[in-house]
Amino acid sequence: MHGCGRVWLVGALVSLAPLSALAQPAREPATAAAAPTYSLSWVRAEGAEACPAAAVLAAEVERRLGRAVFDTRAERSIEVDVMRFGERYRSDVYVRDAAGHALGHRQLESDEPGCGALLSATALAVALVIDPEAASREPAPAPAAASFAPPPPAPAPPPPPPPPAIELKQAGTGPVANPRPETVASRDFTSDIGLRATYNLGLVPAAAPGAQLAFSARLGSRWGFALSADYVASRRATRGIGSLDVGLTRGSVLVTYDLLHRPGFQRLWLGLGPTLGAFHVAVRTPAPVTDSGDFAFTAGEARAELQVAASKRIFFHMGASALVAPWRQEFLVRRQQEAVWRQPLLSGSGFLGLGMSFP
Repeated sequence: MHGCGRVWLVGALVSLAPLSALAQPAREPATAAAAPTYSLSWVRAEGAEACPAAAVLAAEVERRLGRAVFDTRAERSIEVDVMRFGERYRSDVYVRDAAGHALGHRQLESDEPGCGALLSATALAVALVIDPEAASREPAPAPAAASFAPPPPAPAPPPPPPPPAIELKQAGTGPVANPRPETVASRDFTSDIGLRATYNLGLVPAAAPGAQLAFSARLGSRWGFALSADYVASRRATRGIGSLDVGLTRGSVLVTYDLLHRPGFQRLWLGLGPTLGAFHVAVRTPAPVTDSGDFAFTAGEARAELQVAASKRIFFHMGASALVAPWRQEFLVRRQQEAVWRQPLLSGSGFLGLGMSFP
């Protein structure tokens, strides 16, 4: 890297390679009238106001392609959302058909100062979507006054930084890349680990604190999984002549789906799956029907979690779980027909903690 910033290409939900075929339906040379056009949307989120306007991105894409490709009346569209996370910039590129359906998605991230490197990389990615052979041709010279960086106080603006290497794969062919050294890395997989304090209702005879160790991973743009281990403090139940203490340990395996990503927090996701564990029962009075010990706990769990960024790697996470127990335990004592405590059908847990993302 030689001390310079980096730009990453993040994995797509749908491959953009078929769009190249839409752009050039035949191998015969396309006339200017037959060349496909797109409408362009460039949205700068809060924190990314210093990035150039949409006209700058459009000019850079058309300079690389050597022709005009953007028309506000075009049926197909290219939408770019650019946002800032601390010192990093990120752009999300979506391509949509005439009905508004997403045909593809790419994410690029840059930790270089300013928005120039990200804009240049985004322009190249958009150009390759429209024409995969754009990387093999020498682009037209950039205008002398062009600059993607915010205007500096010095009289003459600095030259634009060179675009980073970007690799896109076209169906049935090898990679298409520019000749510069590769500085792009896949960011499809992300994961995190955290420790939380919990507050539980219905899992033991009374409201009880607890602790949770959790791990989650996103395997693509949306889907992933989460693992967690919970301890719930013991609470006493007393009814009639019976008295017993009940605690709980359990583990959960959830399939997760990310709802959204926005500046200021990392993830908001929903999860669904089973949770299994054991009640830890200690009978106080009188002699029990069964001895004190461990009894099976089973339930289905639905969880919602929000992760709020505190730094590049550290975040706060908060959320809640709802649990449904199809098979419920009840605990009896001798000489009393009524159960001292019976596991409820519905229970819940809220949590708040600190986590770390990696890699």
